[in-house]
Amino acid sequence: SGLLFAFNFNPENSFENYAFEAPAGGYETLLDSDSTEFGGFGRLDDSIFHFTLESEGKTLLQLYIPARTVQVLRIK
Repeated sequence: SGLLFAFNFNPENSFENYAFEAPAGGYETLLDSDSTEFGGFGRLDDSIFHFTLESEGKTLLQLYIPARTVQVLRIK
């Protein structure tokens, strides 16, 4: 439990600073399909701890989501 899945099925477009509602807290990356370990391009730094932010009364998580990838994060 406490897992968050972020998918980008777009074949060409990556999304910078993509924001969506998420439970407040910090998130660690458990799986990054863009990792070179899985044949990806290694565009993400999996050591980064992602924190939510408050905007207009909403709790948001903001991520870079490359094209054709999935990220699995866990709230800590």
